[in-house]
Order: sequence, then structure tokens, then C-alpha cells
Amino acid sequence: MTFSEMTKNEILSKKDKQPCCLVASLSAFIRSAGSLSVQRGMVGFEVVTENEEAIKFYAEIIKNIYGENPIVEISKKHKKHKLSLISQRSTEMLIDLDILSADKNGITVNFNLNKYLIENECCKQAYVSGAFIGNGSVTVPKDEKNSTTSYHLEFVFSKYQTALDFANLLSEKGFFPKYIDRKESCVVYFKNGDEISELLFYMGATKACFDLKDIVIKKELRNETNRRINCEMANIDKQVIAGENQVRSINVIIDTIGLDKLPLNLKETALLRLENPGSSLEELSKLSGLTKSCLNHRLRKLTEIANDL
Repeated sequence: MTFSEMTKNEILSKKDKQPCCLVASLSAFIRSAGSLSVQRGMVGFEVVTENEEAIKFYAEIIKNIYGENPIVEISKKHKKHKLSLISQRSTEMLIDLDILSADKNGITVNFNLNKYLIENECCKQAYVSGAFIGNGSVTVPKDEKNSTTSYHLEFVFSKYQTALDFANLLSEKGFFPKYIDRKESCVVYFKNGDEISELLFYMGATKACFDLKDIVIKKELRNETNRRINCEMANIDKQVIAGENQVRSINVIIDTIGLDKLPLNLKETALLRLENPGSSLEELSKLSGLTKSCLNHRLRKLTEIANDL
């Protein structure tokens, strides 16, 4: 089961919602994942999804709140499940869900979000959750060293106005979504792991939130470890190169004038470096009893002498 599926099922498992929240959630679910259909003057809807639990959950809401028995088709073979309803009352239900509007001129489709539907704070949360269950997804890095998967959470809509109103709703709640057109879809999305975890918590996916936080922490620790290793390797490389250059300079002195021509302190340092070509300045300091500053000064002086020869 993917992280998206686990997250959606966790949200669906929360049964303690008020009727107003269930209506908001159903509205968002149909808006994001459904399509309208007309038959004999009646307007209904159809939703096709891979999430079997979502089909059962929203079928129960329709039955309990609107007294209708939608058609539920569960396909184990193709993993595509369908929820549909077209009846005398389905049009009234879609109007109550703010998906349709009716006046003396007839029935029109609403693409914008009516504030009365999400008047309460709990209904805002339910609307966001319903949109995620309908046509949302979340991906997280796999717990592997070489994983290239990044953090990504998105909500997909078919109409720009619906996506815009949804993005504004999220902004009002302190989230900062991004937007992109993808083929014929409008996508509201997030890429930041911390913000995604907070949004999961807001939607009621508490376990998914903490699972993601754990992944974020592990990845940051792994990245920090890699940075330290890379830094240490770079320092070792510099140390080796410096040692090789110093040995090369000392050999130039030996071949040209000999170490006996050097002052005693420089001769001692030259011999120390020749005996320990791969040692760091700190290690040479411990061996000689001299400070690193003093040793560095003497080694630089040896290099200058070699350059002048």
C-alpha cells in the first residue's frame, strides 16, 4: 500500500464528523474526482477511483444524509471502483453540495466555492480532506540511501476557478501552495516536507504526519552525515596534497644543497615531515611538541627555500 493510500484510509477512518462536515467533504470529493451526467432531465454524477474505502464511505454519507442509494460498483480485478447516482433527488443533492445552482433560467454548474459550505472551521478541514481523498496524492522519499523521490503533495481539479478557490482556502489556513497546469488539469501542490506534514495533520492524518516527520528527520540526519563525510574527505585530500608538496620541496633542498645547510630548526622539521609524509599538521604537532602555527611557519619556509633554488 502506498503512502497516499495509507493517508487516505486514515482520514476515512475518522467517523466522528458532524453532518455539515460530511456535506463539505462529499462536495469536495465529487468536485475533484467526479463528473456530471444528464439523463431524462435529471442531473447526476459519477466518481471512479482506486480507493474502495472512499466509495463505501461516501455512499454511506449519501444514504444517511440525503436518503438516496447510489450505485456502488467494486471491481477487484481492475482496481477501479465507481460511485454513481442519477435520480429525481440527485439534482437537489448536487445543489445542496454547491456543485449546481438553480434559478428561473435553469440549472448551471458552479466552479467557484461558496463560503456557506465551509462556514465553520471544521467544514474547511473536511473540504480539504475530501478534495485530497478524491483526486489528491502524496509521495515521500523512500527510506533508501540512493532514493531520488522527493516530497510532493498535490490536489488535482478540472477547472481553474475551483483550484484557485481551493488554493485561497489553504492560504487562509496558513499554507502556501503552488499552482501548475498539467494537460487538462489544474494542480495545487506542495514540495516542502515540513509543510506537507503540517497539512497532513490538518486533514486529520495524524499517523501519516508523524511518519513523514520521521522520514524528514532521518533524511536530514543522513544528509548531514554525508556532508560531514564529504567535508572530512576534502580535508584529507588537502592534507595529503599539502604533505606531498612539502616532501617534494624538501627533496629539492636535499638534491640541491642538502639539509645540513639549513638552520637546525628547519632541518628537524624537514626530517619530521619526511618520516611522516601523510600526517596532518595536528599529528606532527603532537609528535614534535611544537604548536601547529610554529610547524606551519617552518614548513612554509622550507617551501620558499625550495622555490628559490
